[in-house]
Amino acid sequence: MVKNMKKILGHQVPFSVGAESDNFTAALASALVIARGYTVETPYWCTSKRRHCIHCSPCGDHLLERHQESVYHSLLAASTLAFGFDYPWDDTVDPHSLPGFRSGWRWDDDFVHALARFAGFSYQRFDGTSAKEEMLSTMKSSLDAGFPTLLRLENEMAWILAAGYDADTVYGLDSQFHALSDNWYSALRDAIVITGCTVPEMSCKELLQRIADALSYKEHTALESVIMDALDHVTAENAMDTAGMMCGIIGVPTEARWHAAEAFTGAENLLCNVCTNKEIHNRLSNIFAARYMMEGNDETHGIGWKIWSALGVGPETGYEINEQSAVLILQKETQETLKRLYAKVFENDRAVCAEIQACLEQL
Repeated sequence: MVKNMKKILGHQVPFSVGAESDNFTAALASALVIARGYTVETPYWCTSKRRHCIHCSPCGDHLLERHQESVYHSLLAASTLAFGFDYPWDDTVDPHSLPGFRSGWRWDDDFVHALARFAGFSYQRFDGTSAKEEMLSTMKSSLDAGFPTLLRLENEMAWILAAGYDADTVYGLDSQFHALSDNWYSALRDAIVITGCTVPEMSCKELLQRIADALSYKEHTALESVIMDALDHVTAENAMDTAGMMCGIIGVPTEARWHAAEAFTGAENLLCNVCTNKEIHNRLSNIFAARYMMEGNDETHGIGWKIWSALGVGPETGYEINEQSAVLILQKETQETLKRLYAKVFENDRAVCAEIQACLEQL
């Protein structure tokens, strides 16, 4: 059998797409678009219009990107990353607000295995200590079969896809498609070689229990008291630090809970493949929409923007605090506003968790 000398995978989606802050999940979403055979002809379910795409707006001209976003929504929810107040690869946070993620965590095997069971893919994993020829042979065989590889190189926090090769040159995909340096293997920290598509093994009960455990985790719950205490003790000396704390905590839930709501309100996505009970899916769709994404409903996504506004933060500041933030947080009115808004964030999480637990009793 003659081995291929060149293979470039099609249907590539550079990442991140839209509001995707988790680089690993974005990379895996783009990988699964390729591995699962999505094309521009694959029907796309539009959650906002509640119908398949009929190209009623320019977003319909980018259906591969829409499919990638749909996969991202589901992966972020199933991994539980959508339900914390920080991402576990952020070493500035200790302890993390999600269970199962210790300090210095780096995409542990049980984390990747759970996603593989949820999304339905097989894989082999290598690192910089692996035999070079074995890893390259496995990766090229998978590329020949139409499956990309996730790579983590010298920037240990960033993932890219190996999406093709030409002889000894390997091509990577992140925000663009490009050739990797000749000595890329010497910088290898981690490689997840997708080797095939499988039948999803995660049950709806397991999926929902994972999310309920995340939303009821002791560090998640304790954070509310930490926030309220900090707002009760703002001084001129700590005003900037407290403003930074209030601004930083809301970033992940504002974005990530919205992704989870998009996943649960979808009608055709990876999550729907697991959560097949229509009654339960409808109940969860309603609670996720109401508590996390329905505008004008004190939903978490909108509250995040209100918290930023109270701190004088927004796109114009790069979502970073400034001296005005310290001035604002010294005002009693701002402190009370932040308390009320953060209390609603935790109330929303408790409501979603309670509905999930009620659904679990039926399964």
